[in-house]
Order: sequence, then structure tokens, then C-alpha cells
Amino acid sequence: MKNFHARCLAGLLPLLPLLPCAAATADVPKGVWEGTLGTKAIVACFNAEFRSGSYFYKQYRKAIPLSRTEKDSFWHEAGDTGLWSLDPAKGNTLTGTWKNVKGTPVTLPIKLDLADATGGDRACGSDGYAGQLEAPPKIEVGKKEEYAPGRSFRRLRFAGQETVELSGPEPTLAAINRELRRDFDTSKDAVKAYFDKRREFLDRVGVPAEDENTAEPEYWTSQWLSIRNYTWAAGMGRNGISWFYRTWDLQTGKQVDPWSWFGLRSLSKSRPTEGRISGTGGGSMPPKLRRFLFRYAGIDASKAEDNCQSNHEEGAYYDLTLEAEGMRFAQPARGNGCEIEVEVPYADLDPVLTPAGKAAVRRIVESGK
Repeated sequence: MKNFHARCLAGLLPLLPLLPCAAATADVPKGVWEGTLGTKAIVACFNAEFRSGSYFYKQYRKAIPLSRTEKDSFWHEAGDTGLWSLDPAKGNTLTGTWKNVKGTPVTLPIKLDLADATGGDRACGSDGYAGQLEAPPKIEVGKKEEYAPGRSFRRLRFAGQETVELSGPEPTLAAINRELRRDFDTSKDAVKAYFDKRREFLDRVGVPAEDENTAEPEYWTSQWLSIRNYTWAAGMGRNGISWFYRTWDLQTGKQVDPWSWFGLRSLSKSRPTEGRISGTGGGSMPPKLRRFLFRYAGIDASKAEDNCQSNHEEGAYYDLTLEAEGMRFAQPARGNGCEIEVEVPYADLDPVLTPAGKAAVRRIVESGK
């Protein structure tokens, strides 16, 4: 979390409303307040350091961000779903009005009483507020999503982590689902780290931000399954993005590494590359495969532009993924137009495949579903 201390919280912009870098704090009713918005029971908190806060309905306990801008005196809900106009606090009482921004005008009274002032300028991270949002985590099961006719999956979440549960005709899926469930770290240390990160953000910007973690099947036939795991660490900007692929042989239910089909040793799931976490599905190419792909795609490394030289060098990172018609070798997108991406039909890969790779590709081509 050390990178979080950047003055304007640049890495948090994808998650939160823009906060002013400097603002007066005299008009911030800092502390934890409880009362009503309209007729609904709520709990609100306000931090003075960045004039930030949030509130939740006791019925739902999901924090809704509140922030101030330089253009007006309102507290803006995330997405401007509502505006709070608060009167100066009178002792331990805070009153004001809520109004909607879109649709038919609606105004509701706000009446709050000070419940906890021990948090000082960072009240949102206190036990009085954060503690009410920290129910012991349970595995949450998402809605069924169809991958293809007869094959579907559900997302499972636990303490900010995500994996999937698969449903299909392949008998090995039961064992794979058990393996995927073991992705969850349910230890006390992991749960504490999850809530500590939420408090870190509540403490500073009033919102219990957490890492964005997703998992979903990317390739699924009767023979093979590939799942992509993606993470965007909260507050870290682009440097916090990581992902990896895992592939299973659905005949055996065992994980395989498609890179090994080209003679490359299996890659470690935790191997870091350029600030990312790579796994089976990503790494540096064997020289023979690199030469083959460059010839296949008509790429002349000697003619690469100066700013693209690193993309053409040995050791450059590629993701390897199974696609419907072939294998795709693609470098991570950096937005500079230098990325190399080559998809080779399965039938054309024979010159660079090992015997095991040729057998695997034959199964891909012959099954085709």
C-alpha cells in the first residue's frame, strides 16, 4: 500500500470519484453519524483529510461513496445518484437534505446524531464505521452464466477473491471444481488482510475499496479447458494489473501447460514479469518458436522502430491461448502500437511442436467442440 500515498490518489481514479487535492476541512462534519435519510436508517462517516466519506443503509450495509468537488457545496454520491446538502452541525446533531439529480425531483430529510468521534480526521476507518461493514465473509455464489449450449459456470467469491464453478458434460469437471475451490485462501490471515485493505481506503477516502479479481473460462471444449484469472490491485493503477491462464486436459482432469507442447518447461504461476503475475499461458518464447512465428507473420525484427525494439527481442513476454481455429501468441497491450500478436492455425503448428504437442493438437482438431 505504499504507493497509495501519492498526493492526488491517481491510482484510485478507476474506482472512486475525483477528490480535490487540497481543500478546506472546516465544513466537514467529521465522525461517525447514525440516523435517517427519509425514513431509512443509515450510518454515515466523514473524513477531513480529503473531504471524503460514505454511508450505508443498515438494511443493506453496502457503502455508498460521498465526495466533495470545488464547484459546489454538495456532498456528491458516486455517479451523482444523489446530492447531500448539510447544515452546520449543532452540537451532536447534523441535519440536511438529500435530492436526486435525474428524473422527477425528490427531496428527503437527513437527520443524524454523532455516534463515534474517536476516529478524528479519518473516521471512516474506525471501528465505529468500518467495524459495521465487516461481517465474517462467506462464499457468495453468482448467477449461472452460459458459456456454450450445455456448458455453464457460476462465479464464486470469498473475501474479495473469485473463482468459478463449472457445469457441463465432462466427467472430470467435478474434480476440477474441487481444485478451483481450493483457489480460495480462507485463512484468518487472508481475511484480516482483506479487511485491512478495505480499512486502508476507508481511512483515507471513505470507501472500502478492494482488489478487482475475476475468473472465467476462455476456452472450453470436450477435450480442453482454459481459465483466465485477472487482478487489478486497488489504488495501484496500471502497475497493479496482473493475470494468468490455466489449462486442463478434460480427459484426465489434470492441469497442462501448452508452452510445454513447444519444448518449454512449465512456468511458475507466481513468476513476475514487468510488474505482472504470469502463469501457465504466459512467458518468453523458445528461440525456435520465435523464429517460426516471425517468419509466419512476416515480421523482420531488424526493421522494428526504435521504440518497439524490446517487443522484437528474445525474452519478450507473450501470452499463449487456445482459440477456436489456432493458437494465439500475444504481447500485453501497452497502447503504443508495438505489441506483436500472431495467431497460427492448428494445422500449421506441426513444425514446432513436440511429439506430445502434436498429439494434443490432433485432439483439439479432431474434437472441434
